[in-house]
Parts: sequence; structure tokens; C-alpha cells
Amino acid sequence: MASAEANAHPVYKDLVVAARETDTVYSTLFDIGWPDAPHRTLRNSTVRAWEAAGRPAPGARPGEGEIVYTLRSTGEPVRRYDARSPVADAAGTPEAAALYAGQGCGLIREVRPAAEIVAALVAEAEAALARLATLRR
Repeated sequence: MASAEANAHPVYKDLVVAARETDTVYSTLFDIGWPDAPHRTLRNSTVRAWEAAGRPAPGARPGEGEIVYTLRSTGEPVRRYDARSPVADAAGTPEAAALYAGQGCGLIREVRPAAEIVAALVAEAEAALARLATLRR
């Protein structure tokens, strides 16, 4: 069974689909709960404010300590620079959270369930094998 964390917030999904490979940034910015861990995220309002401030160290970053979203299921607040990405039950400003995405995001055109993608791949493979079988006769 999938955990709640596996269900990304719709805003997060939309931003990944709309992103180009140049819309990502490599940093250690989202370090609350994951210190000193390099990661790649979408350049969002939090990243832009941090860059505009000259990339200050923790403790001096813009908006540090602000709550960017709250988990509806538990009421738990998630603060700016937290390493957690927004899940489906996040209420607030998920755009300002850690939006993990690699440079390959520029190739994404839609979000589909994994089962649907696998079924399409199987159907394509079966069709290709069927065409190949007719060529060998």
C-alpha cells in the first residue's frame, strides 16, 4: 500500500509538468530534517527569495521559520526550508515547499498512474512483437 508521502500535492505535480530542465536548482537549501544533503528542486518562491538575498546560511534565510503548509490529516505545520515535499493533504502554500525534480522534468508532459503507464508499455511491446512476427513469415 502506498504511503501518504507517495501522493504528491496537485500543485506540485502541475509545477513539475510545466517546468523546463532549466527551472531546477542544485543546493542544500531544504535542510530541515535533512542537513547537508545536496538535492535538486524546482526554483520556486522560496529558492528565488533565498537567491535574491545572496544565498544566506541557515539562520539568516528569508522567511525562515514561517509555516508554508499544514498537513490536514494531523494538523502538523511544515516550515519553510523543511526537506519534506508537499503531499496531497497539504493546506497552505505548497509551491513554497521542497519541490524535488531533476533536469528530466523538462521531458514530462503529463502525470499518469504507474499502472496506466505500464499497461501502455505492455500493449506497445505486444503490438511490436506481433508486427515482428508477421515480418518473419
